[in-house]
Amino acid sequence: MRRPRKSDDFKEYSYVKKFSDSEIRLNSINGNRGVALIFPNNYTVAASSLSWSWVQQLFWEYNIPVERYFYEKWFKKFYSIESFTPLDENKVFLFSFHFEPDIENIVDILKKQGIPILKNQRNENHPTIIIGGAITFFNLELVKPIADVIVIGDLEDKVEQISEGINILLKDKESGLKFLDKIDNVIVNEQKNYTLSNFDISKKLPASHIITRFSEFGEKRLIEIGRGCIRRCKFCVMGNTKKPVKFVKPELIKDLLKDEKYPIGIISATITDYPWLDELLDILEYYEIKFSVSSMRADGITKRLLRLLKESGQNTYTIAPEGISQKIRDVMLKDLNEEELLTALEMGRMEDFSNVKLYYIVGFDEEDNEDFNELKSFIDKVKKLGYKSITLSINPLIPKKNTPFYGRKFINERRYNEIRKWMYENLKGVKLHFESYKLSKKQNLYNNISLEELINLFSK
Repeated sequence: MRRPRKSDDFKEYSYVKKFSDSEIRLNSINGNRGVALIFPNNYTVAASSLSWSWVQQLFWEYNIPVERYFYEKWFKKFYSIESFTPLDENKVFLFSFHFEPDIENIVDILKKQGIPILKNQRNENHPTIIIGGAITFFNLELVKPIADVIVIGDLEDKVEQISEGINILLKDKESGLKFLDKIDNVIVNEQKNYTLSNFDISKKLPASHIITRFSEFGEKRLIEIGRGCIRRCKFCVMGNTKKPVKFVKPELIKDLLKDEKYPIGIISATITDYPWLDELLDILEYYEIKFSVSSMRADGITKRLLRLLKESGQNTYTIAPEGISQKIRDVMLKDLNEEELLTALEMGRMEDFSNVKLYYIVGFDEEDNEDFNELKSFIDKVKKLGYKSITLSINPLIPKKNTPFYGRKFINERRYNEIRKWMYENLKGVKLHFESYKLSKKQNLYNNISLEELINLFSK
């Protein structure tokens, strides 16, 4: 593509090119353009999501040469990562949608492209809007007014049929929509029934084909070794929708990693629930592969895992007690006790971690002063272990759809600020990070908004 002449367009082009130039691409495809894969958030968030890379590769296998796009509020043209093609040159928009507030970014993209927000206001000349991603496991209502097509759940088991449908769409929109409507778990008609299932990733091991320093994982190749969660936490969408859990066996991971040249980021609900953890660590040690993990549970952490993470350059030890007391953890069905948490934290110090980060959720009706006093007592015990830096990340409970907590009251701002004040006054010598109340309230809104309210909101 020729570089844009207008100064604003060139600024946007140059911004996209910076990220494009940062990428090491392990494979690529050339072909006719016309299909955009859009992650409705900034590049760092997009590049940190395995889906942005994996979905592109899945479509490539069926000769649909999708190109990747990301979002910034100031964008107007939206250039692709691969060839810098403006978004408006595409006939099909594929949105990989994971975080509720990103619905606002999707709406903004459509507005800037001159595309009606509501699907029933579009005609055959408008691009076809296809939405998939994690959001479809728990909040279809959020996308029903917008999406011409909703792809529910995992893509792997239906990508071949969807690819055929996209090829038809590119020639004739009406015929393409009729074809897609016949595919299981693909919704064109809002009344269609569907089922949630969990694809067996041992049949096709998800791994990223791009490596960039701008990812939250750093310059690592992402691989998914487990899909779903064996746990029963009441606040978690994955644990309540992604069962039975599917794990990739070590021999398949070995085949992928034996020639690996880059560090890897291991994606799983929690690596400590991986059934063959020691065998996996054997592979990583034998091939001298540095790695990071997306999550660990305190009751499954081993000294060997921590040692290898430390040798891989990880400096901060992160675990998630979630509940501020044992009572609240029991309400959550977290299945962790204080002894297990302290044992894991002691191991962290034994392996020379000096920084620790603890994740908590607040905003339960059951919380009282005793629970907060128990938190203070626990943090005092953590301090005595000798960590140089202790950080608490505090998040309000978002009662999500498709979880047992859906329907619970969302914490009000006054109470959230009272908790913030108490922690600053009583938890001395630790760093406190509170999730934005405004952003959390927005998440809660999009989990509870009615279809009519949503349509009215989008119509403004």
